[in-house]
This record gives sequence, structure tokens and C-alpha cells, in this order.
Amino acid sequence: MLDIIQNVFGKNKEGNAALSRDEIAALLKVDPKAVEQFEQTYQEQMMSEDLPDNLFELNSKTAARIRKGVPADDAMVQDIISRIVRELIADTTVYIYDGTNGSFHGFPLLPENTNPVTNEEIKRLPETLRPELTGNLMKRDIGENSFPHLLFFLKGMQEEKRQKRKKEYYQMFRRGLDTLDLDDITYAIIGMNRNSMGYWLPSLARALKPGFFRIPRTVIAKVPLPLLQLTRLEYFEHTSTTMEIVNRWAYEAFRLQEDKDYFIKTGVFSSKYDFRNAHVHGTKEVHELGEYLLFIHFQCVMMASPLSRPSIYGAATTNEWVVREFIPDQENNPCIYKGLPLHTEYRVFVDCDTKEILCIVPYWDPETMKQHFASGNSMHDKHDYVVYKAHEEVLMRRFNETKEEVKNHVLTDVLPGLDLPGQWSIDIMKNGDDYWIIDMAVAENSTFYNRIPSELRRPMEEDWIPELNGAETA
Repeated sequence: MLDIIQNVFGKNKEGNAALSRDEIAALLKVDPKAVEQFEQTYQEQMMSEDLPDNLFELNSKTAARIRKGVPADDAMVQDIISRIVRELIADTTVYIYDGTNGSFHGFPLLPENTNPVTNEEIKRLPETLRPELTGNLMKRDIGENSFPHLLFFLKGMQEEKRQKRKKEYYQMFRRGLDTLDLDDITYAIIGMNRNSMGYWLPSLARALKPGFFRIPRTVIAKVPLPLLQLTRLEYFEHTSTTMEIVNRWAYEAFRLQEDKDYFIKTGVFSSKYDFRNAHVHGTKEVHELGEYLLFIHFQCVMMASPLSRPSIYGAATTNEWVVREFIPDQENNPCIYKGLPLHTEYRVFVDCDTKEILCIVPYWDPETMKQHFASGNSMHDKHDYVVYKAHEEVLMRRFNETKEEVKNHVLTDVLPGLDLPGQWSIDIMKNGDDYWIIDMAVAENSTFYNRIPSELRRPMEEDWIPELNGAETA
């Protein structure tokens, strides 16, 4: 039996009969021992897996281990680290949802007699130990501001009549948002993204009637500009001092506890397709959480690079990082994506203006998922195809048995008070008897938007012009 299972991962002994992925999936449905052997073989292969050459196949914890260095236990270095963390914390605002209510919080300002860390102080340190940021200083690739270029592309898009050229301007604007060095105005423009959690979660928290749905406890931090600029720099060249600052800032800003499990993401992207990125647990990982977020965001920036094929923008269009409570699986679901429990999930498309449901689809849609996994030939694709195929019947039965109840509660418990403009997708996860609202996004930016009847679709007009005070525009 074990040799047959190994065949799925390309490790069978010569002469053994080959079983297809579908045949292995059918076997797993009826044989618990086969399930155990299948997972054992997969885990053994994962443990012996070589480091990937592709940046996008690297997870944040491995990346942290590769570039790991320890900042000097020198009084001057430690003093500078502590002072920079205090500067960053004083410039941080957070939104905290405690499971019932949500509110915005700031941190105490620095005392008036505080001396900020200067460039001269930093240059006294050896180059390998210099921090790449302070509360008001940061390292750039290019000296000039990015926002004039972005506004040029935006203006071109708005004024251009030719559709092809208009699209080109738009794509250059969006890629620039995700990849160019940050300045005050670029930072503010990025903050206009409606898909970022800090935009929609406060409205959802105010609207939700208690009872049926729950929202995970969440802390959303507006990342200070000098810290966010680190995502625009090469991750593996950051100094150990810089990483220590990022980690200490995160520990304070998110009010972390060593004995807690967390789910982390940027304001718009969780990188959950390698679940080792999203799930943080144990003392060591909690204290490294900041650099995990930095790596995930850096990957998002690289996704939008013109050198990436394909070049995908949007995942880095946020100035927020998010830490949420981790929700343990209550149903003993199998896992895909290197640890993600395969819960029954629902994507509900709603119109917040008309207060109606447009459609509901299974988040783990069978046709989409099987086609996705079947198109790859890595051991992870093979594993996930078999696991999904074996669990598909359970997923769809649960979805079909409960989808009307979910729709009804969205209509009565969410939509009446949801003061967001236009059409949105709402993602809901079933875990035992609990239903968790875990994500939202603008409808036309969401997978399965084409499932909404065409006559009901009303795409929103994008707004990228922030309100700037006099100090920022001077």
C-alpha cells in the first residue's frame, strides 16, 4: 500500500501498478489507514524538499532562517534599536476588534525632550549593523519622490480616449503603487484601496448583529511609512538590526502574547496558499512575526514587478498589516496548501446600496480547484488534488445543506447596517457550529464575479485621490 501511495509523489518502486490521483482519492474516502499513510509519505517528502529557487515558492519562516542574523549585543546598538522602536510606535495607529466591538487606538507620543535617532548616529555603527530606518528616516532605491510619476499615469488614464492606451496608463499606475519607493503622498494614495481591511472591517463590525456570525479578534496596524518602505528594498539584504526593530515594533503594536496562535496577513493578502506564512505559533515565531509580515509584503511587491511573469498588481496596495486570532479546526478537516484546513466556505456577493444578495458560491469551487491542482505537477499539487477530491463530497454536502441559512442571515444580520458603497464579496467559513466572516472585497475584484448575473453587476468607480492636509501638500 505504501508503495502505491508513494507513486503519487513519483517515488514508486519499479514494477508497481500505478494508481491515478482520482483512484488514490477514492481509496482515501474509505480507508483511514490509507489516509494516514498518504499524509505520512507527503510529510516525509516535504521534510526532504530542497530550498526553492523561486522566490514565490519560499515561505516567510524559511526566508527568516536563511537571512537570520543576531544584532550585536552592544549597548549602543541596543539603545538605537529601542529608541527607533519607540519612535515608530509613537507614529502607529491600530484598529482593534475584540470579538464584540471595534475601536481605533494610538500610542503615547514621545516626550517633548526626546532626541530622535540621527543619521550621524547610525553611521557610527559598522555598515552590517546599521538600521535602515528610524521614525522619520528611511532608505530608498531612488532619491526622487514617486508621486509625480503616479499622478502622471493617473491623469493620463483619466484623459485618454483610446481604450488600449487608457488601460496601459492604468496598469503603469497600479504597478507603480505596488513597486515604487514611498513618499508621503504615495503612502496616502495606497491607503485609498477599499479592499484593505481597515476600510471595510470597522463598517462590518458596526453592522453585525450578534448571534449567528462571528468575526475573529483582529488588530490592524497602519504601518509607519519608514517601516513600510522596507518592503520596497531587497529582503535578503536587510541588516539584523533592521529586523530586530521590525520584530519589536510588531510585538508592541499588535500586543502579542507568546502563548497565543495568530493568523497574519497584509491589509489585502494573506499568502495562505502556503499556510506556513499565515499561521504563527510558539514563542520563537511570535517574536519573529514582524519579519514574516515584511517578507509576505515584499513578495507582493515582487509580484507586481514588470520582471515578474505574470506581473500581478494589487496584493501590495495597502499600508496595513493585520494580526488575527487563529481559529483551530473543530472538524478534523484534511489540509491543503501545506497546512490550511479545508473548511466549508462561502463567498456571498451582496449589493450594499440595494441591500440584496446577488449570488452565493462555494469558495472551494470543485471545478476551479480540481483544474487548478491538476494543472500542476509538484508533489504539493498532487497531494492537494487527491485531498480535495477525497473531501469534495463532504464540502459540497455541507455547503448545499447550509447555503440558504447563510444567505438569510447575511440578509438579516449584516446587510441592513452595512454602510459600504456598492457591491462586495463576503467570505464566510464554517467551523463546527460556528460561522466566521473572515474577509471582504470589492465585488469586481473578487474571484467568481462572473457568477453574478450580468444585468445585476454594477462596478464601482475607483477613487485614488486622498484628502491631504496643508502640511502634506506644502
